Amino acid sequence: MTQRPFTLITAVSLAGLAVFLGVLQSLFGAAGPARALAGDGHGPGYLSSDGWWLGAYHFDDGALGFCLNPGKLAPTGLTYTYADPAGMGWWTPEQSAIFAYIARTWAGSPDRLTAAAGQLATWMYAGMSDVDAQNHAGRAGADTDAVYARALDMLAEARSRASTGVRAAAVVELAESGPGRVRVELTVDRITGAEVLPPGAHPVSVTLTGAAFAGGSSTATIRSGTDVDITPTGRDASVSVTATARSGDLPYGNRLTVALPTVDAQAVLIAQSATAATQAEAHTTGPSPLPFQPRVQTTTSDAEARPGAEITDHLTVTVDDAEGLLPAWGVQSASDGFTPVTVVVESTLYGPFAEPIVPAAAPPPDAPSVCTVETVVDGAGDYTTPACAVPEDGYYVWTERIDPARTGPAAVAGRVRPWVSEFGIASEVTHVQTAVVETHTPPTSTPAPTPPAAVVPAPTAPPTGTAAMTPTALAETGSDVLAPALGGVGAGAVGVALLASRRLRAWRSGDRSSRRLSGPRRARTTWIRL
Repeated sequence: MTQRPFTLITAVSLAGLAVFLGVLQSLFGAAGPARALAGDGHGPGYLSSDGWWLGAYHFDDGALGFCLNPGKLAPTGLTYTYADPAGMGWWTPEQSAIFAYIARTWAGSPDRLTAAAGQLATWMYAGMSDVDAQNHAGRAGADTDAVYARALDMLAEARSRASTGVRAAAVVELAESGPGRVRVELTVDRITGAEVLPPGAHPVSVTLTGAAFAGGSSTATIRSGTDVDITPTGRDASVSVTATARSGDLPYGNRLTVALPTVDAQAVLIAQSATAATQAEAHTTGPSPLPFQPRVQTTTSDAEARPGAEITDHLTVTVDDAEGLLPAWGVQSASDGFTPVTVVVESTLYGPFAEPIVPAAAPPPDAPSVCTVETVVDGAGDYTTPACAVPEDGYYVWTERIDPARTGPAAVAGRVRPWVSEFGIASEVTHVQTAVVETHTPPTSTPAPTPPAAVVPAPTAPPTGTAAMTPTALAETGSDVLAPALGGVGAGAVGVALLASRRLRAWRSGDRSSRRLSGPRRARTTWIRL
């Protein structure tokens, strides 16, 4: 059987109570002196025909309460002080929870049947027997049965709904795209077990750091247990958001106030408003849900090429930083943190075209193409496409496109903006032309120039007054007649040549025998004056 909560009060004497109040006042002196008040009458309830009261009592500060000690003096006309019984060892936390539930739920009711039933339930939980409870219910006259039945219901409700406290849990989540959410759950620690309150049970004040509610404010009052959209305010690829939630004036817990008399009389369980409070904080880091716009600038590998050559396209990938866009390459959640979002750049090589390509917003509907290649891109930077072979003469041009549908999960793809390049950009054009074979015709041959005739220098005449040159004997086979003298130097080398020729012919045609010498013969020397 439940221990009688008022046993301590009924056991102490008036002197002991006075000493206790003195100690209590000293204990609470740091928080301010105990307030003196007087019981000035009845609240809602019933007064029996023989003068017995069943209902709430009223104090001069406007407070209402239920008596805890049947059979003792009523509070009317007596002096009281408020006290917190939590540290006085009167009740267990669970017993305090039930008294607190009765006090805040029914002690302040303006309805007399509710007040009478609440008073009876208080006495019953404090240890009054069922027989005594029914007798005391008789003070309600015609409402006796109703008061008693209501008191039983109150006790059953208090035992199932009383609580020792309340807790808050905040949740902050960021979506891969679009707004995130904040949610604050309230859990009541009832004496029968924890209970998560249903959505919308109480208002909760929430302050955000790194995010904002709809309308741009960082603070809002939301209902517990409901999701409320939030938008991160950070401009980095990953963002951090903190939510601090607080809720007060909640009707939970075992906090209560008792009015203690200065004489041997009934202590009174005071009705008080809901005073429980709780707070929580949540922090999360996730990918920024802002969309990002890739941009691609390209340059063909070869402005000129020959048929059969393989060409590539050089990609320079950047990110647009326009209003409402993430000015950085997006990331997505991974098991070890974050990884860059991957997109596919589709590159199409159009051609051949017989004439130089004219720039346009898009390729002509019937434009021929050589191939389409794909390049996986995972951030800003430089990339090179796979190669394409150009088959024949003509003009070729690359174009690029990014289709978000080619990017991972739909939530991630929703953050990627599409991209399509223009057609005919000069840096994308390759001119393919067969090599021209050059032929070299040798120049017309001309007769070799005749070398100039050798110039035979004229012999120098001996100096005047010198002796005559000594004659030189001819060889035995040569003619002894050299040549008649030539007058003048003008004969020169020609004369010498003629003489030599004549002598040679004469030697060849003459009688060899006539030229034989019968004996030694002196050679004659003929001087030719030149």
